[in-house]
Amino acid sequence: MRKYLLSTSALAGAALLSSVAVADVSISGYMEWEMINGDTDSSSFDGTSMAINNEVNIDFTNKTDSGLTITFNTDLDTDSGGVDDNSMSISGGFGKIVVGETDGAEDAYAFHGGSLQAEEHNMPHSATDATKAVDVDNDIMKASGAQLTGNGNKISYHLPAMGGLTAGASFQDSGASTSTDLTEFGANYSMEASGAAITLGYTSATKEGATKDSDSTTLGVKVVMGAMTVIANQATKDTATDDETGNSFGISYTLPSGMTLSASTMTAEDDGATDLGEEYSVNHYEMVYPVASGLSMVFNVSDYDYKTGTGNAEKTADSGTFSSVMLKASF
Repeated sequence: MRKYLLSTSALAGAALLSSVAVADVSISGYMEWEMINGDTDSSSFDGTSMAINNEVNIDFTNKTDSGLTITFNTDLDTDSGGVDDNSMSISGGFGKIVVGETDGAEDAYAFHGGSLQAEEHNMPHSATDATKAVDVDNDIMKASGAQLTGNGNKISYHLPAMGGLTAGASFQDSGASTSTDLTEFGANYSMEASGAAITLGYTSATKEGATKDSDSTTLGVKVVMGAMTVIANQATKDTATDDETGNSFGISYTLPSGMTLSASTMTAEDDGATDLGEEYSVNHYEMVYPVASGLSMVFNVSDYDYKTGTGNAEKTADSGTFSSVMLKASF
């Protein structure tokens, strides 16, 4: 009798396990250690400093009997203890639905010259965001890329690819007692021409406001010709206080040895009533040297210039150069 009960329990356990979805788990991450040297008009930002950036990305993926692919993603910023992304996607023949705290369609379909750098975050404005040592307006420094999207709780829908066309839309509800809902649209169209892969991108986003809605757009082109990639774009942002226009251009080339060289330039200006005449320009130069599989050295130089314009008494004009050496390991 005891043997029968044990056998029955084992069969019941096996049946229970077979009815529970067993997900494929993928874990990846990277660790970056960096030495930065600043030579700027701001004495508080001159000299050398060290920085560290770590991230762990975890994906759980399950494929249902009906053909759906369900993925849960969490992106952990381990050096700060925060969570960058936390979302679930459901994809199939109908396209893909994404819900949770992650960037929306504006980010998914926009591209700009600075994105060709392996370490896009290693730029003057990122250091500024982290330390506030140089009083440069964060908005105008992002004026060449997606600006209104962010890791807020939203729902997105991406159409299935139709030839060379991909497109999607996102909606973020600001809450029951507020009226700052965010709507995003984006589309890419890819084609081949004379041996080059060409992608056109367009995005549009609108965030409701009490006195005036905030609108942003991006329009760009990406060309890949063998080992060389070129990106050019223009972006605009119009809010109750800002009227920004940004332009960027970037180029990268991968040598047969695996070394990658890249450069980009961006200019932005604000003609809004609050920040009239505010201007920002920056040039980035980067070399990525592969030391071994999963290990690389990144050398980066950035020259920038910032003008406050009128109506910016709380800000300080600044210019200078940041250079850095980074050791990066990917897992």
